Amino acid sequence: MEKRYHTITISVFERDTVYQKVSEVLHHYADSILLRTGYPIREKNFAIIFLIVEMTTDEAGALSGKLGQIKNVKVSSTTIKL
Repeated sequence: MEKRYHTITISVFERDTVYQKVSEVLHHYADSILLRTGYPIREKNFAIIFLIVEMTTDEAGALSGKLGQIKNVKVSSTTIKL
């Protein structure tokens, strides 16, 4: 399967309790992550993480699925059509 570029937006609620789990999943996919940037909103215990990845559609789906299974995490992804 062909590798493509994808954007993944991760909303992390209750940041203090789940941030380590999110980081562990992202670490597993580190070789495919081209850009990772986050915006913590400390006073609300919330964070948004934005990724640009280069991987197959199946890999992007697996990453989004693993993140989405974590309690208090919401994920949206888009495939970039070039």
